[in-house]
Amino acid sequence: MSAAAASLPALVKAAESCVDPQSESLRTSLHYASVSTVANQSCSLCGFFTPDSAKSGCGNCVIMSGPVDQTGRCDSWSARS
Repeated sequence: MSAAAASLPALVKAAESCVDPQSESLRTSLHYASVSTVANQSCSLCGFFTPDSAKSGCGNCVIMSGPVDQTGRCDSWSARS
């Protein structure tokens, strides 16, 4: 097994650390992804996002009413003003 393959479970676990199972339906309807596929459009750059100082890599989203990955993105992404 390669080193990259061995670290995959750790990456998946890190991504899951910001997930709130209660918001799965909302995340699905807004096409939320824990890693943005659009350049310069991640949750950390969105106006609805507030960083969470207690959880590295996570933050809170007004739209999702809870935690999201700072690297994520959804259809409601909006640039900070």
